[in-house]
Amino acid sequence: MTASTCNSTPRRAPILVILALAGLVLQGCAGGAVTGSVYAASGAAAAKLHQKRQEFRNNLKEDYASYQKLFSSSECDPEQYRVSPKILDYLEDSAPTEDGYAEAQDILLEIYKDPTLSLNVRAHALYLTALTEAQKEGGSRAEARDYLKRVQSEFPGTHDCAVDKLLEQGSSIQ
Repeated sequence: MTASTCNSTPRRAPILVILALAGLVLQGCAGGAVTGSVYAASGAAAAKLHQKRQEFRNNLKEDYASYQKLFSSSECDPEQYRVSPKILDYLEDSAPTEDGYAEAQDILLEIYKDPTLSLNVRAHALYLTALTEAQKEGGSRAEARDYLKRVQSEFPGTHDCAVDKLLEQGSSIQ
């Protein structure tokens, strides 16, 4: 008879291997929960940003329609109050992260301050800055009027009729 060299006691997996496997399984579950939470939070943020962008676009269209209506019966030269379709398209297509009017105003002020640009371009940028000031969140109508007065004093003859129209009693910037 041969002597048995095998140990008859069943082999057990080392405790560290079991803990490691359990950790991997739990990590996958927890990882999925964390990943799902991140996706849900980022999805909610994206939805909120999309809603804000849509709201801005709608407000922009409404604001521009009322602006055009204000000037429809005026005797002002359209060149004084016309907003370039390119500017409107840019505003509509841009992705405001906070307030689209405030973001546009920052760009317009940079244009206004650039001495290498023509006087008409700078005058129009300052004029549009007044309009954005009146519409942005937390904007000041008094500051908007001050911008309009600066257009008249710094760039006489460029927007006089339009500025007078906006400053007169009953206009949208009072």
